[in-house]
Formats: sequence, C-alpha cells, structure tokens
Amino acid sequence: MAHRYEFRVEDVTCEKCEARVRAALEELPGAQQIELLRTPQDEAVVVFEANQAIEPQVIERAIEQQSTGTTHHYQVHWAKA
Repeated sequence: MAHRYEFRVEDVTCEKCEARVRAALEELPGAQQIELLRTPQDEAVVVFEANQAIEPQVIERAIEQQSTGTTHHYQVHWAKA
C-alpha cells in the first residue's frame, strides 16, 4: 500500500536545494516516488510516496537536516487536507 505525503518546503532556491531535499527523501525507508516543483516563491511543492507509513516528524527532520552547513533553513509545511 502506497502512502502519499504532500507538503511545501521553504527556502528551496536553486538546483542544489532541490537535490538536497530529494536526497533526504530518497534515504527514507520505503521511498518510491518523489515529485518536486520549485516555485518562484523559493519553495518546493512536494508529493512523496512510500510503500510504508512514515511519521511526519521523520520527514521534517530529514529535510531540515539537509540545510545544516548551508545558508538555507528548510522548513516543511504540510498541505491542508
């Protein structure tokens, strides 16, 4: 069963940022599909699918840790249901 997560990530300003967010999600258990679209507002709109449930805090932490050592501060905002 696929689990789908939709969220935005703040402070995604370039291709390197996109790559960091993708890398964080690819490392999560059960990662299957990642759709990421960078917006003119320096955000990424993300749809992430995994074959197992992942706690939202785990996703947030994985992405936020990717900004360590950079000038960015990635922050996840969940889509409203």
